[in-house]
Amino acid sequence: MRDIVTVIKSVNYSEADKVLTVFGKSIGKFALFAKGIRKINSKNRGNMQTLCTSEISFYEGKGLPVLTESQLIHSPNTDVLKDRVENLNRVLVMLNRILAEYDSNEKVFEMLQSVLKKDFNIESVNRFRVIFLKEMGFLQDFSKCNICGNEKDLRYIDVSNFALLCKNCYINVGKCYELGDNPYTEEFFTQALDIYVKKVIEEI
Repeated sequence: MRDIVTVIKSVNYSEADKVLTVFGKSIGKFALFAKGIRKINSKNRGNMQTLCTSEISFYEGKGLPVLTESQLIHSPNTDVLKDRVENLNRVLVMLNRILAEYDSNEKVFEMLQSVLKKDFNIESVNRFRVIFLKEMGFLQDFSKCNICGNEKDLRYIDVSNFALLCKNCYINVGKCYELGDNPYTEEFFTQALDIYVKKVIEEI
């Protein structure tokens, strides 16, 4: 079998092997046994690091699918990402904790590729998280006010529910913030999203 995958988790297994969790464009998330990948001369070693995207071949083993070949498509910029560890975790935690196994979602996969190419800057990370939550059914309609249903003047966000509010309803909510021109880069938006994602994960 073949798929294009991004490695989202890597766990050492014995001295030479690893169990990788990958997110495939066609197959979705699944665990993959990478035999001998920890050896220096392994042909797959550099292609299957965490956050690398590669085209792979594998076969169904007695337990986990077993990796046979890989061809690197994109590898992360480690020099940039070493200062963005928190942003990496914001994405990886969602993928590992919320995605169901073998539930393919090409839209989420392509959004992840966009985040990777933008080196996990906070705007791309927050846009990804909002779209991911929508796709997974954990986010309310972002096109109307959460209280009155109005589709105009959606200038505020309710922190507790991570929902949009219009200019007439925000005064009825305890804690909310006014949205700027690009809320995806705002610290309050990031913090509100952090709180909401944690709530979702605790409830599933």
